Amino acid sequence: MSAMAKIWRNRIEAGTQFFSDCPEKYKDEVKELMIEDVEDGRLSQGEFERLMEM
Repeated sequence: MSAMAKIWRNRIEAGTQFFSDCPEKYKDEVKELMIEDVEDGRLSQGEFERLMEM
């Protein structure tokens, strides 16, 4: 995963940026990272869904 995808993931999860604002070239990686966070228990399924809608 690229460093920028991780940065965007952190911004989205912190609520300082929206997924819709993420550059297209990082969206797939960011989504993968966030799915991993759900699997690891760092993020709930509900939080993931809410953040993906924004």
